Amino acid sequence: MAVTAPTYVLEESLSSQKLWKNTAGTRPPQPVEERAFYEKMWTQNFEKSQVKYGIPGEVLTATSPICLSPFADGNFRTELSNYNITEESKQSDDPAEAHLMDRMSAQNSDFQDTAIEPHPRHIVVNKTVKGPADSSMTVLVRGDNVFGTTVSKSFALASDKGGPIEGIDTVNVSIASYRVVESKNHGKYAQYLVIYREGSIRDTIGVWKRYSDFKDLSRKVTQQHESCVSVLANMSPLAITEENEVEHLPNAITSWRLLQKRQRWFRCLDAGYLSLKVFLLERFLHDILFESTSPTLLREFVGADSVDTDSQNSDE
Repeated sequence: MAVTAPTYVLEESLSSQKLWKNTAGTRPPQPVEERAFYEKMWTQNFEKSQVKYGIPGEVLTATSPICLSPFADGNFRTELSNYNITEESKQSDDPAEAHLMDRMSAQNSDFQDTAIEPHPRHIVVNKTVKGPADSSMTVLVRGDNVFGTTVSKSFALASDKGGPIEGIDTVNVSIASYRVVESKNHGKYAQYLVIYREGSIRDTIGVWKRYSDFKDLSRKVTQQHESCVSVLANMSPLAITEENEVEHLPNAITSWRLLQKRQRWFRCLDAGYLSLKVFLLERFLHDILFESTSPTLLREFVGADSVDTDSQNSDE
């Protein structure tokens, strides 16, 4: 039985994820009963131990979630941050946004607007990791996507254009968490862990993306939309023209505009703001998946094509 990579593996580079997939990922999962037996033994040892680990006891003795995939909705937390929601921002015509604002407002009444520390899922890390182009960077803090969820869509697989359908390809996408990092060249900035799966559960990959990467993706979506509108505007009702394969994604464009409406200036890294931003970014990806006729846009965004190419070369 195949399982997807653990979250700590999906947070690493694509090359490290590929290494895990070809080594540890080939091992069968530990039976649930056996895992529960050893975790009970560890819990008893920790309770008797007098060592000061510097970690809360509930963390040391926490049991492993019985889940084969990070796409399960139960993996995401429900606690919220100290993001200050004004009365004006609560009023929205969008039901999803209005629901989000109500929940965030209800749970943030005890927090001060300027404080970051009370955020229950804003964890201080201060760990040096490998960055792009073999550079190093420091992970300062990280947090879960408290409203995160995974959506999936199936696409028909055809051998040739217009040919018979040979199968179904299912694609899942979500944003599991965010983190604030610091590097010598770029200073402090936020990254978002995009979890993408196409096909088998073992083909799940995780990629850290910056806001600028999402911005580049939005340009592609907008350019395709404008191209489609331009063609329709200049088309004669009696003209016979060849149909171009252009994606029309109006909901994705709306989601991106909503994100821009909520955007703050000067690279805001407040925990509450990032909690809202990661939700809106995920919603943007969800709309792209829902409205697309093929997973090409998302595949290119996460770099899944390069992973498949590397896997084929290694198999040969």
